[in-house]
Amino acid sequence: MNLDGINQKDLNELERLTRELIAQMRKAKLTNEPLVDALAAFERELSDLRRERFDASNPGYKGY
Repeated sequence: MNLDGINQKDLNELERLTRELIAQMRKAKLTNEPLVDALAAFERELSDLRRERFDASNPGYKGY
């Protein structure tokens, strides 16, 4: 999925909401659903992009 065009605020909100949805699905004991795996992969992609953007704008923290 191409997420490069999403602004930082929307990226942060998507990441937060995805984490909340995964947590709620775990509480409902829906962890074996394929959707949980897809959401987890999406959350990792959002998180990686957020870190890449942070590293690009804050070179002093690269690799933290």
